[in-house]
Amino acid sequence: MDLSFRLLNVFAIEGDPFSGNPLCVFPAAGGLSDDEMLAWARQFNLSESAFVTSLGAGEAAGEAQVRIFTPGHEMPFAGHPTLGTAEVVAGQAGGVDQVHLTMPAGRIPVVRTEQGWRLAARPATLREVAASGAELAAALGLDEASVVRQDAAWVDAGVEQLVVRLASAEAVRACSPVAAQMVEHMTSPGRPPHVYVWAWTEPGQLEARLFYTQGQSVLEDPATGSACANLGGWLATRGARGVSVCVSQGAAVGRPSRLLLDVDSDGGVHVGGLVRVVGGGVCTRQTAGF
Repeated sequence: MDLSFRLLNVFAIEGDPFSGNPLCVFPAAGGLSDDEMLAWARQFNLSESAFVTSLGAGEAAGEAQVRIFTPGHEMPFAGHPTLGTAEVVAGQAGGVDQVHLTMPAGRIPVVRTEQGWRLAARPATLREVAASGAELAAALGLDEASVVRQDAAWVDAGVEQLVVRLASAEAVRACSPVAAQMVEHMTSPGRPPHVYVWAWTEPGQLEARLFYTQGQSVLEDPATGSACANLGGWLATRGARGVSVCVSQGAAVGRPSRLLLDVDSDGGVHVGGLVRVVGGGVCTRQTAGF
């Protein structure tokens, strides 16, 4: 059986064709098993690949069931696959401006805007961080003064991540994480170690990076919508309302990206950005072994 796919850049920057976080979307993946979806995610070897397993029609046009996989495991929610899949599903539904994607984390509304696509995150839950400032700093390869310890939190607006504020953008750029210490201090139950670091650069703008481990290696994501949503949830708990923030991420890995974070007057969190389709094709599904 042949299997079509689309390649997109999400959280792209206008005028830069190689900006944003690359994504592969399989728009007709209903016949794939979990093992096959994971295998295709490994084949494309991007930070995530998205699989549309069911697509609504008629009055349900724009509704879709979606699964998201990294090369190593399934994600209950991820931001850039949600926005990129919205672009694909909207095209399948005749160019609609709003879709609803149901994934393990829940039903996510996504709307088209002048800047691209924007998702509405679910309300965030927070829990305390056990690690000390010195331990967090050592895991990030920084001195302790670079970590704003009182602002560190585990945040979950769809997928739990450790969110750590740093003292400056220079500290964000200087991070050199240590895998073993990330495993010890930055592991959420059931997931590989992750940490999202950020710092204000000026009012309404910040710089961020997300690190995660794969085996003994530390990898970096170019643009992380789920972590941006978690940051929005953290800001909302600190009283932020009617706030818009431009988040820069990905420059350190050669994929400069721009994420648009909004906390509305009711404390609702929205994450958006530019989505560009860059290609697509058809794979031949190898059934042996499945």
